[in-house]
Amino acid sequence: MANPMYGQNKADDNIDSVSSNLLDYLSGYQGNLLLNGITIDETASAAVVAGGASAAEIIATRLAPGCVNYNTAVATGAGGMYLPKANKGTHLAVEIVGDWDEATAQTIFARGAADAGSSTVFAKQVVGVPNGATGTSIETLGTAAVPTSIKLIWTPAAANTNQWGPGTVIHFYAPAEDVWLVSVYPISEGSGATGALTTSAS
Repeated sequence: MANPMYGQNKADDNIDSVSSNLLDYLSGYQGNLLLNGITIDETASAAVVAGGASAAEIIATRLAPGCVNYNTAVATGAGGMYLPKANKGTHLAVEIVGDWDEATAQTIFARGAADAGSSTVFAKQVVGVPNGATGTSIETLGTAAVPTSIKLIWTPAAANTNQWGPGTVIHFYAPAEDVWLVSVYPISEGSGATGALTTSAS
């Protein structure tokens, strides 16, 4: 019999899909996410920050909703990936498979994908994991009522001491239309004392 807590059998589920997705997001649970999300490689990741990304290049790095996605880039150069439309209740994740150990910015775009809409933002929130030695957590921009961050940028150091090492998983959840919450579950390399997270409203 399916466990209604996790919505494995939607016909018998006593918790609606939005609540179930929120519980999954808050706990980092991936069991209700499809495992066949997209895989972003170094070439696709680099193309979207090279200037004037084409629609095809953005599609190649658009994370699939309701799925675990994978990023195999190794951050030899600047790279990026795009979030899909933030329909209320949407949950997705991306696992950092590649070893981001070069000093190049890796950007997560809240908007830019064809279906994302021009008003999508990251909610007012603290993102990242506090570490006194680094800037691995930040507060996003704007106010709770009017958040303004549209990019999250992780810049590792050229060292095997970064907090976001291979196996790091980033979860996204839309508590409202066109708004994303972000939760990072890092697997650190070495001391995990390097890497900086920043945000931008433009």
